[in-house]
Amino acid sequence: MALMPTLSGQAIAIGWLLLPFLGAFLSALLPVLARWLALLCCAATAFMAAAITLGALQLGAFSSGGSTAGVWPGAIELLGPYGVSLQVDDVAMPFLLLNGLVGGAVLLDGWRRLPPGPFLPLLMVLHGGLNSAFVATDLISLYVTLEVVGVSAFLLILINRSERSLWVALRYLLIGNTVMTLYLIGAAVVYVQTGSFQLGAVAATTGGAALALLLVGLLTKSGLFLSGLWLPLTHAESPAVVSALLSGVVVTSGIAPLLRLSVAIPALHGVIPAIGLASAALGLLFALVDQEVKRMLAWSTLSQMGLVVLAPAVGGIYALGHGVAKAVLFLSARRFPARDLAGWKSRPLPPGVWAPLWIASLSVVGLPPLLGFTAKYQLDKAISTPMGLVVSVLTVGTVAVYCRLLGAPLSRPKLGTPPPQEGEPEWSAGVVLLLGALLVLGVALLGLEVGNGLQGESASRALALATSSGKTALVLLAGLGLHRLLEPWRRWGNLALPKLEGFTDLIGGIGLVGAGLLVMLSQ
Repeated sequence: MALMPTLSGQAIAIGWLLLPFLGAFLSALLPVLARWLALLCCAATAFMAAAITLGALQLGAFSSGGSTAGVWPGAIELLGPYGVSLQVDDVAMPFLLLNGLVGGAVLLDGWRRLPPGPFLPLLMVLHGGLNSAFVATDLISLYVTLEVVGVSAFLLILINRSERSLWVALRYLLIGNTVMTLYLIGAAVVYVQTGSFQLGAVAATTGGAALALLLVGLLTKSGLFLSGLWLPLTHAESPAVVSALLSGVVVTSGIAPLLRLSVAIPALHGVIPAIGLASAALGLLFALVDQEVKRMLAWSTLSQMGLVVLAPAVGGIYALGHGVAKAVLFLSARRFPARDLAGWKSRPLPPGVWAPLWIASLSVVGLPPLLGFTAKYQLDKAISTPMGLVVSVLTVGTVAVYCRLLGAPLSRPKLGTPPPQEGEPEWSAGVVLLLGALLVLGVALLGLEVGNGLQGESASRALALATSSGKTALVLLAGLGLHRLLEPWRRWGNLALPKLEGFTDLIGGIGLVGAGLLVMLSQ
């Protein structure tokens, strides 16, 4: 009898993982059901994240910082010791919730008018691949799932079927296949040295070569540092809904296993944060000067992903806050009057674009009580004081980046103005869903912080929250000042950086990262 709950939990988890692929197959046979099948897949993923959260709350992990390794349904082993290994746990939970929210928002955003081609089957395949990548803990299963994510993302980039998007999609696919080939070689070296494909076995390898090869693949999938230079052009040429998926959740397919490795391997405790800070600085520098709004947001993604990997314990929550906000911004981008930031202040935005733009941007920079503030607060608690000062400086730059978007005025409809055309509502249902998540999750997590304080640490936690809020105010003021300082230089065209997005640049950047990792890990 004691085995029944475990078996039931494993059966539910396996059925949930297979559901998106089954839904994609059924939608090809019965297209009329495609929307509802896709919505069911997103709801099931959100339910799974909620089930893990409930287990974590029962164990007190969210209030005490403890582990939730035993949370339902936990570890799943299939096909023997060399088969599929899954861990449906607290590490995966924020990423699963992010996948459910962003996938559902993209679906609701285009409910009346979907992109052309097999968009919904591809969306479900991508959704299933991401779920599997978040919970896979053996190297081969992770390789397969990341390839599924890469191929489905490649086909989604091609939805517009333009010559330009064809080249960008092929470039994305070629880069992805190259780094995943290196990853597969690294997995083979791990097996030769340890006799296992488990992520935990990587710690037992010698020489650093296997770990370096694995990291090159994961860093590229995560859009980190020089390995993430594919992001800006890919976003600029992709439809807004695809950009929302890429920046919101696809880049996290490599982040989740990277966080698992960071915890399991002591050699990475200094390496990954160093790469994270370098990525944060590089992305921020280019975001401050780029004049195309989708490219600027993509550079910001490269920067924020660097902050995600600084502290594995809170990386999932930070990725959740960033992904939800960034999906709002990219879904709103399709309704921007123009994508050139020059003259942005003279282009009024309708309320259905202006309000989401403000809320999502303020969440990214960390304004309470939005989810971004809670994520930054937890990150500050998890890192050392010197690193915290560096993160604060980087956040000042992030504020300056998003001040560029917040300068657009709110348009006010004039008397006699005809209502919006049918089929194009002023407010996107998907955007509203994500905005609600930013507020509700932010307030809920702050409530957990305060609730924990009632058990004996209320005064210290209240002081910490007040201090963090005060620091946020100072950072916002400093970022606004930096924005005003840089604005004349942008108008005069004195701010320019070299282009780093050619195919040779991408390959060279990946090679430099791989060589650097090999040197650092071999010492």
